Amino acid sequence: AQAILAQLQRPILPFIARVQDTSTASRAMAGAMHKYQQAILLALALYPLVVPADECPVGATPFPSELEGNTVKYADLFDITYHDTYKVIKYSPTMSVYGAFHSAVSKRGQSIPEIVLYQCGTPKPEFADTGVSTSGARYFEIPLQRATLPWGGPLPFFELLSVTEYIYAMDLTYISSACGQLMEECVPSIHLSQYDSNYSDTASNNSVVFTDSSGTGWTDTEWDVEFQVSLDPGILNRAEWISYVAAFFNLESKASEIFSIMRADYNALKALAQQLSEEEDRTPKVMWASFKAETCSNPDTDCDGVQGWIQVDGSWCHCGDIWAITNAHYKDNLVTDAGGELIFAPATPPAGCSETTNTDGYKTLSCTGADGLVSYKKFLAEADAIIDETYIAGYDTTAHDFAGSFQVTADEVPALARNPPNIFRIDGRVSDERDGWAVGSSWFDHSKAEPQQLLAGMMEMIWVDSFESPCGLKYFRRAIPGQGQTQVSHDDCPYYDDSGNHDCAAIHEHLHEVPICTPPTAAPTPAPTQAPTPALTPTPAPTPVSADECPVGATPF
Repeated sequence: AQAILAQLQRPILPFIARVQDTSTASRAMAGAMHKYQQAILLALALYPLVVPADECPVGATPFPSELEGNTVKYADLFDITYHDTYKVIKYSPTMSVYGAFHSAVSKRGQSIPEIVLYQCGTPKPEFADTGVSTSGARYFEIPLQRATLPWGGPLPFFELLSVTEYIYAMDLTYISSACGQLMEECVPSIHLSQYDSNYSDTASNNSVVFTDSSGTGWTDTEWDVEFQVSLDPGILNRAEWISYVAAFFNLESKASEIFSIMRADYNALKALAQQLSEEEDRTPKVMWASFKAETCSNPDTDCDGVQGWIQVDGSWCHCGDIWAITNAHYKDNLVTDAGGELIFAPATPPAGCSETTNTDGYKTLSCTGADGLVSYKKFLAEADAIIDETYIAGYDTTAHDFAGSFQVTADEVPALARNPPNIFRIDGRVSDERDGWAVGSSWFDHSKAEPQQLLAGMMEMIWVDSFESPCGLKYFRRAIPGQGQTQVSHDDCPYYDDSGNHDCAAIHEHLHEVPICTPPTAAPTPAPTQAPTPALTPTPAPTPVSADECPVGATPF
């Protein structure tokens, strides 16, 4: 449309100039032509200049041509290889598959095809080009100009990289980022629920959709990509998904710098945790617990003495209460690095209990009935710290009742007997209520981008008075009714203005600081006062450091 209008405009403008100098009789024609010119110029305004696919937008970030091979070191579910003008994101052929409950039944259990990101202004690669190994590869031109976030997992990485201006649409229902919420005040149309009737068409409108392997916000279009941060097994593994987002914007160098800060702080905390364990000569035990009440509406008739899950009229419910140990690789990783030990179920489930295997190979132990409760209480009694993941609507801190849910007393569970109790929740930071019911938790949308914060919180929980981090618990909360929870709202963003004159541009330009959670080093003990050294006395030469040793305090590689 623009090309046609441009061709029309070219002969009309000089023609009008000539007509305006003719006789009065021709002025009517000149007026008509002038109106035609105005219509064309209006059309041009409605169809602004579109950058052709083979050109780069002004200021586009250049391709990171200095990178070679695979640069991903921690994340297990993807790697990135670099070529002259494109990069290939390959998912793990064994660990990265579409989930068992994916919206598309045909995709379930299938491997996720690779993604090819090619620089604007360069030819689009093809199958059989170096590094492109499948005809099913997805191709995207970079740097990315539009992104859709149907869930909160990718958002903290967009924020860390300061690329939120490229978010075209986002489901804000459960977002716990203050500035993420404020973006809706700046651009009301940015909120797009994944349950909206026009979601698929709107979300994929020339916009890359960062869904996940379970199909959250899946549009069933060529614009879907799988951001699997929640399935990568380790704590640092998940944090390195910042490299995945960075690849779409050619910001690998910035991502590497941010991740290096996180990793260094995490490893410093990990070393400190080992030191604490050695000094105190103990390894605190940690248990991840949950309770689920009976859900069958007519247990007397539906269950008939059965314990566990059953199907009634096509819907699943479970008979009897369920007490569970909810283990996972990342939980074991976090507890171990904090100097603790995860409580595992024995190889043979105890009376009243059964096991299921998770996708990461770890097991969940579920106990039901009187025998199951007796078995379960023995595990609770072992724990120095208990993290209760029981679902509570709206993360209501006053509704939590650990003793009632698990039917225990302080005499039976030492963690409960402590003052204050060493029982914790994962609702330390939540969003304010949206639409009268929806509350989001930072545990699910932000914690994966702050591994050092998670580790510092775990260390405070298990080492109690022996360790204190400047970062505090944040994502965790000691389970005291009505205490310890931070509620986040859009007015907590520093660019919010009471009068409505928000600094929207600053939201995108803000350089997010990576929190340092290792406690500051104690000040050195002053040297004792002594007589000054005579001026002519030579200073002893420093002890030489052999080639295979590092000087004290050397910056890590």
